[in-house]
Amino acid sequence: MRLYGDFMTNLRVAIACSISTSDAVAQAVEWSELGQQALTTERLDGGVAMTFNADIAHSVMDLAAREAECCGFLSITTSLTGRTVRLEITSGNPDHRPMIEALVGMEGGQ
Repeated sequence: MRLYGDFMTNLRVAIACSISTSDAVAQAVEWSELGQQALTTERLDGGVAMTFNADIAHSVMDLAAREAECCGFLSITTSLTGRTVRLEITSGNPDHRPMIEALVGMEGGQ
């Protein structure tokens, strides 16, 4: 287990993650860029849901799959419905919520 420094705030959460530090930085940039394209962002019990235009579904699903692979402690799902793709990132552990929100660019209270 390593300490994962959150890339958007000074929050630090101990988690088990299998991605290398350099890949984590690159992936964090991808999350930041993706978050800017969200049509909606909402808090869920245990996490966050976002919707995007279906024309970027491949990018959303690819990033979600890579995040799910390296961070098995999160539940990450995507669903394509008509003109939108929905991404949900949740965890049963309330300690993971700040990390999830930071991952998708929700900084305290959005």
